[in-house]
Amino acid sequence: MKNGQLKAGYNLQIATNSQYILGYELFSNPTDTRTLRPFLTTLKERFFELPTYIVADAGYGGEENYQAILEAHERTPLITYLMYHKEQKKKFKQNPFLPANWSYQELDDTFLCPNG
Repeated sequence: MKNGQLKAGYNLQIATNSQYILGYELFSNPTDTRTLRPFLTTLKERFFELPTYIVADAGYGGEENYQAILEAHERTPLITYLMYHKEQKKKFKQNPFLPANWSYQELDDTFLCPNG
């Protein structure tokens, strides 16, 4: 890169069970979010089924991944979404101007900002 940084061009995914490596795969996409679905497909082809629970860190959290795990693989994802830890903080919960904290108006099916 122009600023002297080196960025990894590959992403290694490793699946484990009880600290034993079940499989690994190298991806040319550096983001975890886009590697989970193809990696699970590869694991399913190798082992014929996946574990009941798919556990991963928040880097893998995303609606497409949750949907693929639930629907395509019929498993339970135990993956937090990216904003989870931020949403748990007092500063986040007490900020009335964040859309997540707006009150829902059921009659109009709208959310109400503190400014109206």
